[in-house]
Amino acid sequence: MLEDRPSANKMVTAPSRKRFVERWGSTVFLIALLVVWESAVKVFEVPAFLLPAPTDIAKLTVDEWPLIQMHSLATIWSILTGYVAAVVFALAVSALMIRFPLAESLMMPIFVGLQSVPKIAIAPLILVWVGAGIGSKIAVVMSIAFFPIVINTMAGFKEVDRGLTDVFRSVAATERQMLIKLRLPYAVPYIFAGLRIATTLAVLGAIVAEWLAASSGLGYLVLSGSFNFNTARSFAAILALAIIGTLFFNLMSWIETRISWRSGLTDSTAQA
Repeated sequence: MLEDRPSANKMVTAPSRKRFVERWGSTVFLIALLVVWESAVKVFEVPAFLLPAPTDIAKLTVDEWPLIQMHSLATIWSILTGYVAAVVFALAVSALMIRFPLAESLMMPIFVGLQSVPKIAIAPLILVWVGAGIGSKIAVVMSIAFFPIVINTMAGFKEVDRGLTDVFRSVAATERQMLIKLRLPYAVPYIFAGLRIATTLAVLGAIVAEWLAASSGLGYLVLSGSFNFNTARSFAAILALAIIGTLFFNLMSWIETRISWRSGLTDSTAQA
């Protein structure tokens, strides 16, 4: 009986150890990386303009917080406005294509072709057409975030159970009623899969627009820091971007858990 106690203790500690790793593993790993980074910079005496230490980045973030906050708000505004525009346009186009299959056969190849072109190549044209300012930022964000929403929404519309479709048709439901009461509720999990992917792409689109022509925003701050050999400022701006993107993604995931009847779907773009 005494020999069984060590194995019993192992069985007890294994689940708690697993829970600890799942909950705090990434945090501990991040702290370890920061310690290694700080130590390496100090030991090898790496110049600050090449690779600043985490403590230097933290100090600059505190000292220049008003500046970082101002540029963060500019980036957040362009992300939100472009993202909302992409969502509205993508849902409207998806509803049109599912209602008229001819529209899908005409429009989808164009969307796929445009998606295959790097947005850094299209952004200068958008800048010429729209002009420098918030309008070009919104257009670039919208162009990047649009595609995954359309693809996943169409996948959700097409995955509606055929038996339910026949039931709706048997009671003479109109196409509008089928879209609102059948296709749209069924596609909600698929739509949110696209919305989650679009959150990260929206951040990318805002940065691309700010790199090309902008006098505000975190993308502009990254370039400003690199041009002036103030690498710590560039790292601080990148850190702010990472926080914004993570919070945006988690917000959409939280909204999904409150609205969607089924979550955790794999986005369709990952299978393309």
